[in-house]
Amino acid sequence: MGNMFSCCLPDKKPAKEPAAPMVLEEEIKESGTSNKDIKDFYDFGKTLGVGSFAIVKECVNKQTGEKFAVKIIDKKNINGQEAMIKSEVNVIKQLRHPNIICLKEFYESERDIYLVTDLAKGGELFDHIIEKGSFTEKDAAHLVKQILEAVNYMHKKNIVHRDLKPENLLFKDKSEDSPLMVTDFGLSKFTEPATMLNTSCGTPGYVAPEIISRKGHGVAVDLWSIGVITYVLLCGFQPFYGDDQAQLFKAILEADYVFEKEYWGDISEDAKDFIRKLLVVNPAERMDCDKALKHKWLTNAANTSVLENVKKFNAKKTFKKAVQAVTAANQLKQLGNKKIDVISQNRDSYATAPGEEN
Repeated sequence: MGNMFSCCLPDKKPAKEPAAPMVLEEEIKESGTSNKDIKDFYDFGKTLGVGSFAIVKECVNKQTGEKFAVKIIDKKNINGQEAMIKSEVNVIKQLRHPNIICLKEFYESERDIYLVTDLAKGGELFDHIIEKGSFTEKDAAHLVKQILEAVNYMHKKNIVHRDLKPENLLFKDKSEDSPLMVTDFGLSKFTEPATMLNTSCGTPGYVAPEIISRKGHGVAVDLWSIGVITYVLLCGFQPFYGDDQAQLFKAILEADYVFEKEYWGDISEDAKDFIRKLLVVNPAERMDCDKALKHKWLTNAANTSVLENVKKFNAKKTFKKAVQAVTAANQLKQLGNKKIDVISQNRDSYATAPGEEN
C-alpha cells in the first residue's frame, strides 16, 4: 500500500551547490579587492571572445566611464589548473608596458574569477593590416620592433611568454599608427637564466625546436616565434610545413625552410638575415632581444609593398589548414606520453598537465 500522506509531503529542495574554493585568496588580499563585487564597479557589455574556460567581455568603469576588457573564468572549468591561473595573474600583474595588454584589477566570487585588462579595439594583426590598405617591408619592421620591445621588457623581468603568434598580437585602436600589443599570458612563466622549463607548450607552427625535443627551454623560445611571425609578415605563409604532423615537427627541429624567389625576390637581404639569426635551432646561438633590436633591418627596411602576401595569409582558412593544425596539435600532445591540457584562450595552444613544470 502506498503512502497516503505522500501528497502532503513538502518538495525536497535541491542541495545548494557548494562554493568553489578561493583560487586567488592571497593575491586578492594583497590587491585590496577582498569582499568586493566587481559589478559594483563595472558594467558589463558585449562579448568579445569565448575561450575553452573563459569569456571575454567589454566592461565600463562606473566611476570614470573608461572601457576595459574583462576575462571571466568559470572556476568549475579550471579544476586541477588553479596553479596555472595563479601563475598567469602573478605574471601579468608585473607588466606595465605600452605594447602589452596590462592587468588593471582582478576580483573573485564564489563562482568566477574576473581579470580586468586594457581593451584593444584595433583588432588582430593581419585583420588590421588589410583594413589599412597598404603594408610595406618597412611597416613590418616597425611592428616587429614593437613586439621585440615588449618581449625584451618581459625577459628583463625573467618572464617568458611561450605563445607568441599573430592571434596574440592586437592593435590598441583603429588609428593608422596604433601601437601593437602582446596579449594572452596563459602559458607565460617566470624563469631564471640558470634553470630550464620543461612543459611542452605553444602553438604548432610557432613553437621552438627545444620545446618539441623536450631538452628544456628558456626565454629564447620567444625569439624563435618572433622569427616565424616576421617570416609570415613578409611572405604570407609559415616557414615550416609538412604533409603530416611528423614532417612538420621534423622541419622545425631541423630549421628546414627556404626563401622562395617567387615570394622573396623583392624582400631585402637584411630582412632575410634577421630571420636567419632568429630561426636557429641552438637557442644559445639565437639572437636575444638586445641583439635583435640592434639589427640593421629594423631601421633600414625597404618600402617594398608586401600587402598581397599578407592578404594570402589571411585568406588561408581552408579545410586542409584546419586538418594540419589539428594533427600538429595532436603530435604535440603526445610528446613524452604525458597528458596535455588546453590552458590558453586559443584552442591551438597546449601545455603539459599542471605540476610537471620544473
